[in-house]
Amino acid sequence: MSQKIGLDQLLTMPQEELESRFSTIDGYIKREWRKGRRHVDLEVEACYFSRELTWRNQVRANHEKYLQNSQQDHSLE
Repeated sequence: MSQKIGLDQLLTMPQEELESRFSTIDGYIKREWRKGRRHVDLEVEACYFSRELTWRNQVRANHEKYLQNSQQDHSLE
């Protein structure tokens, strides 16, 4: 189903591609699970994709908070 992705590739993968690959793997896992089949290797890979997406989303949210706080601090001067 999927070619294994190295950590370096995962860390540098564009956001859209990361989301697309995660969605594809997740959908495949769910379809197979309903058929009574498990693919542990894909489940592990999906976890890595999920963790990277979560990390990027958290970094983005923190950066937005920082920018808002920075703008508020400058408006007080």
